[in-house]
Amino acid sequence: MSKPITLAFAGSADVDPENVKALLNDLVGLGDEDADGYPVPSDREINLIFPITRNHLSDGLETVLEWSEYADLPFVAVADNARSRATESILGEAKEVVHASNVTAGVVDLLKKADSDGHDVQVILLWGDEGSEEAELLLDEAERAGFKSYDLAAGLDDISFGDPQADEEPEPEPEPEEKPKRGSRRGRRSEPEPMEPEEEPLTEDEPEDKPKRRGRKAAPEEHPVEQDIREQKEDGDLEQQVNRAAQKAQRETKPVAPLDDDERAREAVRGALEAAYNAFRLEDERNAVINQANVRYRPLTELLETAVHIFASLSGDVPAKAPSAPEKADEPEPEEKSEDAPRRRRGRPRDEEKTFDFLEDEDGNLTRRGRGRIPRGTKVVKLTRAEIEERGLELDAE
Repeated sequence: MSKPITLAFAGSADVDPENVKALLNDLVGLGDEDADGYPVPSDREINLIFPITRNHLSDGLETVLEWSEYADLPFVAVADNARSRATESILGEAKEVVHASNVTAGVVDLLKKADSDGHDVQVILLWGDEGSEEAELLLDEAERAGFKSYDLAAGLDDISFGDPQADEEPEPEPEPEEKPKRGSRRGRRSEPEPMEPEEEPLTEDEPEDKPKRRGRKAAPEEHPVEQDIREQKEDGDLEQQVNRAAQKAQRETKPVAPLDDDERAREAVRGALEAAYNAFRLEDERNAVINQANVRYRPLTELLETAVHIFASLSGDVPAKAPSAPEKADEPEPEEKSEDAPRRRRGRPRDEEKTFDFLEDEDGNLTRRGRGRIPRGTKVVKLTRAEIEERGLELDAE
């Protein structure tokens, strides 16, 4: 009898069901399909391990679970304390459920036990182009334990993180310079000649043009808005700008008349307030343009605007209103999520073309196909999600 084999699965890459069937049937030694469409059992003991959590479940992993049902192979599930409808449905079909706070470590512990029992231990990952966080964790822990990993999405090719330093050859050490022998006669010490660094011979792996020594990084190109803000800071802080505006208003304002001349005094004060208000208003609007946001006037700006209006009302004039904030382009309102919309688990969007097996009896009644052989008098019917919803049927794992 052949050596027992134990396989652990993880990953989220999409895999073709026919490719999964061909690769795994050959790996575990299943025979050709019989008249009912099921493979002939293998003569070796086969053990399957699946991490079943909300983060581990994916369409690809469910495809492998469907293969285990087709091959009539029981599996062990490693789960944490979090539960969902999808995980509960799969855990109910498992031969054994092992609970672990660290699911990856729990899977590796089962692999170590199988290895100590003399099993052929392999890690089968649904890696794809980039892999997933769960697949990377299992790959790392499996390598630490000495187990090989294979990519089911790439024809069971070997996969490993590798050691980037293993391929690097050490650079040859420079030979020490020979020291001149000391003569027996003493004389005047000559000035030491400047030593020029010898060029090391190039190795085969080194490029002819060596990169220069790293130096200070060049200053990044400054954004126009950042440049505007920097120039604004160089011009001085807000207090200095206000002082300059006040001095300019004082220079441009005519000498204040005696206090007994109320009309001219009011005009002078009004001119100073308008100058200060315009300086603050323009500063607020400029900041809004720099920050690409709506104009928000400071309380002091609004207070100056109120004072300008009061003086205008006393004189019978109505000053022009401050320009309104620039309107933002109409943004599309976010669509309201319906409370009745079905909740999807974390992962890729489901494949609407995917089919599910149902059993149809002689009266035309349809039931979800379970594990094991097909009962007599029934046949397998493959339905898509749209056909299932149209006939009012339900998927237990959805």
